[in-house]
Amino acid sequence: MGNTEIIDRAKSKLERFLGFSFPTPLVIETSIPFYGSYRYDAVIIGYFDDEYALERTLIHELAHFVQDKICRPKFPYLHMLIEAIPLAFGVGNGKLLRYFQFVEGFATWVDEEIMGYRGDKYWFSVPKYYFKVYYKGAEMFRKMGKEKAIEFGLTNREFCREQQRYKSLRTISISN
Repeated sequence: MGNTEIIDRAKSKLERFLGFSFPTPLVIETSIPFYGSYRYDAVIIGYFDDEYALERTLIHELAHFVQDKICRPKFPYLHMLIEAIPLAFGVGNGKLLRYFQFVEGFATWVDEEIMGYRGDKYWFSVPKYYFKVYYKGAEMFRKMGKEKAIEFGLTNREFCREQQRYKSLRTISISN
């Protein structure tokens, strides 16, 4: 199966999970092995030798795209100056950590809900920073239940510039 089909399948799964459609972002393919990121309306995806890993990564990055378009997360720049270096070593509990747990935790929770939990063996083998940001962030969303977690991930008052977009989108989706 080609990457175009995998991209379409990942987008379709995410739309079904979230309960609404969204436009397809620009997807840029690169030769960097096992790489995925979302930046400025583009999903950048590296080389994967496994369709499952590619699809999981696409769902994760597409979740960032959806969150960015609906919530427009606001990065805590001032907190970064103080908290960034300790956080890189897995130390700290400030606003920067909460922000990363919000954006990475949401995308990780979404990809694990759709593609399956990675497993304790995986999570307890990653560096402390990844565990603290990705796992603990996803855990926060897991505890909420699906509907509340989606709403929180797209309307959080602390980090979203646009809290009303999701509510407007839900009203349109339900009425159709």
